[in-house]
Amino acid sequence: MTGTIIPLRLKRDETSALARFDATAADLLAEGRAPTLSAAQLDAILMKLRRQRAELLAINVTLETRASSGDARIDAINAKLCVEVRNGLAQIELLIHQSEAGALAARRGSRPA
Repeated sequence: MTGTIIPLRLKRDETSALARFDATAADLLAEGRAPTLSAAQLDAILMKLRRQRAELLAINVTLETRASSGDARIDAINAKLCVEVRNGLAQIELLIHQSEAGALAARRGSRPA
């Protein structure tokens, strides 16, 4: 366990989850990398999902290559973490596929089926 402290944001400083993607989406739109704001927002979401997938894959590799600690409780926790990481990866993959379908539809000017 590390001694890292994660500061929590105050309620008054919070922005909506989608508002966080607006700056990236605006950049994508301005650079001509997306035809519409909706497509740019979906691309920004995809970029974040892919980054999160890469981070989770790295965590998965670390967990799966970790040698036994010799402590049954710690080894059981590590095994549970591996399962949860794989579940998280599956959820991210699903979100990526759904977002890609939405982005493709947005680029074509239609709604996803």
